[in-house]
Amino acid sequence: MLRKITVFLCIAALLILTGCSTKPAAEAPKPAEAKQPDPVTITYWHTYSTDSNENKVLNETVIPAFQKKFPYITVKAVVQPYDDLHASATVAIAGGTTPDVLRMDIIWSPEFAKLGALEPLDGYAGFSDVKGSIAFPAPLATNAYKGKYYGMPLDTNTQVMVYNPEFLKAAGLSAPPKSIDDFKKFGAAFTGKDKKYAIALDGMYPWQILPFFWSMGGKVTNDDYTKASGFVNSDDSIAALQVLFDMKKSGALAPSIMGDKPGTWDGYKAGEYGAVLQGPWFFAILGNDLKGKMQGAVVPAGKAGSISVIGGENIGMFKASKNKEAAWKFIQFMLSDEAQVAMAKTGQMPVTKSASANPVMKEAGYYDAYIEQLKNANPRTPVPSWTKIDGVMSVAVESVFRGKATPKAALDQAAKEIDALLAQ
Repeated sequence: MLRKITVFLCIAALLILTGCSTKPAAEAPKPAEAKQPDPVTITYWHTYSTDSNENKVLNETVIPAFQKKFPYITVKAVVQPYDDLHASATVAIAGGTTPDVLRMDIIWSPEFAKLGALEPLDGYAGFSDVKGSIAFPAPLATNAYKGKYYGMPLDTNTQVMVYNPEFLKAAGLSAPPKSIDDFKKFGAAFTGKDKKYAIALDGMYPWQILPFFWSMGGKVTNDDYTKASGFVNSDDSIAALQVLFDMKKSGALAPSIMGDKPGTWDGYKAGEYGAVLQGPWFFAILGNDLKGKMQGAVVPAGKAGSISVIGGENIGMFKASKNKEAAWKFIQFMLSDEAQVAMAKTGQMPVTKSASANPVMKEAGYYDAYIEQLKNANPRTPVPSWTKIDGVMSVAVESVFRGKATPKAALDQAAKEIDALLAQ
């Protein structure tokens, strides 16, 4: 009996000692740390202005925010002059030395897609969300070519008339002209006397001419962009160009349209020009210098209504990029509210619905006229040959303004040349 009691007590003691032991329990194995992606650098060519805050905000706000989110991706941003970028990109495509990502004018997307230089983005994760609910359809559509999307919209814009209220008052107007007829009356009030001109345009190229040309019923091609004859040289097109020429001949259009000094910006700042056709960057850059001297309004309505031109830039990935996943992450980030709102503060209009509803759009104080004008704004003919068509139209207008051809003769010639380009 004593033996049994002794064994029982030993077992009990052993159990007590085991339960009170201070020896730590075996630790669960730690999960293996996720392997960080290898460092990668992507090159980004863009045309953000160095004369405004655009380039500064990109480099000091947007790119650092992206790299904080993706520390293994370095973005090498290379600013390019707009006038040189198309040629530089074309040379890079031919030589196989393209950057990873390009901010391009919307009119270049079909051209570079036709060359096979851009990566189609339809198959990338997240693209369907952008197409379905994030981006506005019209800017997104400028990336489409033969059933695929070769880029994403980055920013959009249009042009409105910007008036100096002092000129409106001097012309006896309490508000900006709403019709082309009222616009012509405003033009007649300032025709160069004492260096006061009613309207100043940057040049004779389509970006500046088309809003008036379209509003007065002019066209460049038919609706499916296959034919120019009968459209660019229609009676309405000829009449629209005649109106512009008459305003130039009377002195209502400032010499800036012929490339003479002062340019539109300098002349407007100096109080010599009563109105200019400009995008939202005009307010963003000059707003502090010209408080109270800028009033935006939609393009005066003509036979076809008030129609302006859609501008903006797309962001695309080159097919030759060796860093496609990193490039896609950067493209996606550029459509985030963080990036879109930051660039909106510099005059770049967002392409996403959420960023466009951000309070910063109201706080800027000048976007209302542009948002209204975007309801009636056309893209420049979205075909691969647009750059050449742009040149043909510019030559036609210049030949009229320099007195070398009548509007009919100039547009008849343009129709033949544009038909040939569309047929290619």
